[in-house]
Amino acid sequence: MLNLQNNWSLLANKIWTVGVVLILELCLTCVIVLSTFHKMELVQIKQILHKAAIDDQTKQVQTKVNSSLQGIIESFNLLILNMDQHAEEQRQSEKSKDELISNVSHDIRTPLTSVIGYLGLIEGKNFNDLNQILKYTHIAYKKSLEMQNLVNSLFEFANVQHATSRLKTTKFDMAQMLDQLSADFELEANKRGMEIIVNSTPDKIMMQGDTEKLGRVFNNLIMNALKYGKGATHIWLNAEQKDKEVVVTVANNGQPIPEDSLKHVFDRFYRVEDSRSKKTGGTGLGLAIAQSMVQLHGGTIAVTSDKEKTSFISHFPISKSKD
Repeated sequence: MLNLQNNWSLLANKIWTVGVVLILELCLTCVIVLSTFHKMELVQIKQILHKAAIDDQTKQVQTKVNSSLQGIIESFNLLILNMDQHAEEQRQSEKSKDELISNVSHDIRTPLTSVIGYLGLIEGKNFNDLNQILKYTHIAYKKSLEMQNLVNSLFEFANVQHATSRLKTTKFDMAQMLDQLSADFELEANKRGMEIIVNSTPDKIMMQGDTEKLGRVFNNLIMNALKYGKGATHIWLNAEQKDKEVVVTVANNGQPIPEDSLKHVFDRFYRVEDSRSKKTGGTGLGLAIAQSMVQLHGGTIAVTSDKEKTSFISHFPISKSKD
């Protein structure tokens, strides 16, 4: 009986030992298989990245691998996404530069042709008397002023668009600024049969901003209202303090802006009525400059237009820290 028990004990020990060995072998096999699989995945990732580098591939990789390697795929896809965004920004920038060059060339060519033409008549002695010479030089002078106006506006726009453009902020009264602007444009408004009305709520609105640049914003908006507010009798300059922002509206009751033009009025060189803009000496940059200067202050500007009023509405933070 004792021998039988010993035999069963020895057999159990052997079975346990064999079981442990088999489990160890199975674990080792799993480790080897997983290691081999991971190596294969790593090789696959290397091949994908190598192919992307050679083919200049910009598509994201959809391959799924183990969690320890998936981070590489995700980082690669993020890199591709950033590259695509950068490439699109580059394309838009190049397109913008091409359009700018095309528009500037187009707008300068016409007055420059006139200047050369009339000075050419004088140079070739194709005139009858001194009065005709004076006429030719006067036209050439006016056309030269048009080109100067365009170049100055272009430099101003380029400066405010530049990444290093800075604000010289001071504390000032927006209501007082609008009163001063009203006085500055009163004579011009009277000539055009218009009245400028200023409203401020409250009567004094203290805020921070670059008064020179903000003055340019409202100069452009008021000039726009004077030149292109056909049939207008009034221009309203309204300022209102709302919580931590100031809302300034420049409006007139003239002919409305066509609906399909509203979304383009802040585009560079865009003119709602091309012939009338040229007649009034418009460069198509005034509203683009105004928008850039408003944005430089951390604000926004929008336009609404109907049969009652055309309104340019600007929102400014009361406090703008120096850049």
